[in-house]
Amino acid sequence: MIYDVIGMLYQTLPLTLGGLVFVGLYLGLRRTRPGCRHLLLPAAAWFLAALDQWYMSTYQPQMNIRIDMLPFLALMAVTTPSGILLAALGERSPR
Repeated sequence: MIYDVIGMLYQTLPLTLGGLVFVGLYLGLRRTRPGCRHLLLPAAAWFLAALDQWYMSTYQPQMNIRIDMLPFLALMAVTTPSGILLAALGERSPR
């Protein structure tokens, strides 16, 4: 069941939309939240995963076992919560 969800979400369009959501959040919050630039880290990870998925579906559609997506899934799993957390905490001004 979890593999079906990952397979459904790990497509070019949902990955690109996820990256665009983080870029949109950055653009919307950049004037009010000083630490929102950290949202660009998950956006870059999502865009890299979308680029990998597009390349694999375009140039190597016969690939059945997708070992290449594991580093991108790990990168997305690390940068998404950490980027959101760092953006929520913001930057602290030195005293």
